[in-house]
Amino acid sequence: MNRSNPRSGQTMLELIAATIVITIALVPALRLTRARIANTEDLERAETRLALCTSKLEEELAYTAANWELNSHRGNFGSIGQAGVWFQVSKSDAIAAGGRPGELATIDVTVWHDQDADATLDADEQRVRLATKIAKLVAYQSEFSDP
Repeated sequence: MNRSNPRSGQTMLELIAATIVITIALVPALRLTRARIANTEDLERAETRLALCTSKLEEELAYTAANWELNSHRGNFGSIGQAGVWFQVSKSDAIAAGGRPGELATIDVTVWHDQDADATLDADEQRVRLATKIAKLVAYQSEFSDP
């Protein structure tokens, strides 16, 4: 003979109700957690771009002050473990670029995460751009030429 316990039916309904309540509360919480993780990753990448762009700009300022070589170039940061992050450096002392030939140069650095790995800056790729000017001074050149 199989007797059913009336309490077991009530327990089953309580279990189903509790599961529904937890699911209703848990799904939005998990969605929020996923969004926060994605935002944190985006923020970390933005901070990396800014730090690398600042570093590259300072490096180019020092090099240009010492040598007054206005060569534009590009590359990536693979030597420091950031092969997917690229930079473009543009230097000019042309009046059209905001400089004065032989006296004042502009240095423009753009750093981006190359998401499609094609080594070119695409419109949808996140980037940071910093620019500055530097004067050609004898004091700078002698500072860097003295051992």
